[in-house]
Amino acid sequence: MLIRTNAWELRKLGRISDISTGKAFKSSEFDKSGEFLVVTNKEISDSKFSNKVAGDRINISDDKILNKYVLIGQNILVTMDGVNIGKVGKYTNSKAVLAQRVGRVQSKQFDFVYAVLDNQKFVNKMNVLAVGNAIKHISLSQISDYHFWLPICDVEQQKIGSFFKHLDELITLHQRNEKFSS
Repeated sequence: MLIRTNAWELRKLGRISDISTGKAFKSSEFDKSGEFLVVTNKEISDSKFSNKVAGDRINISDDKILNKYVLIGQNILVTMDGVNIGKVGKYTNSKAVLAQRVGRVQSKQFDFVYAVLDNQKFVNKMNVLAVGNAIKHISLSQISDYHFWLPICDVEQQKIGSFFKHLDELITLHQRNEKFSS
């Protein structure tokens, strides 16, 4: 039986995703009882951290700032500075805002794009591109220009993304079971 698949093509991440960064909030604006968590690179230490509530907090009343930086919906965050350049994590929290030097990737093919970015190949490429002496940095354009092979068909992208999401969930479940059984 011959199975026909649609073609794949080499694409830049920026062609299938919206890529942005956060705001340079002033530390003098931080408030321990602030309404919004400020998500920085240091929070992206675990790829499954979407309910994190500890860290710097801030109050924001400016709707323009909230609309641009609040982390509603599905977000893939990418570290853009330091030793963990290229580390990614899924994040959604309507009571969190994105700080400067954290990349935000949003895509209609969220699970597929996350599977592409949550691997050592992406981290290695970002580290090769990083510049700076004491603290290495990457730019939004370097993230946006990251290229990879993907199926042209959106349905195939969705199925591949769902497969990897399910696989991640199974791995997490088995790790929890091993942790509680030992």
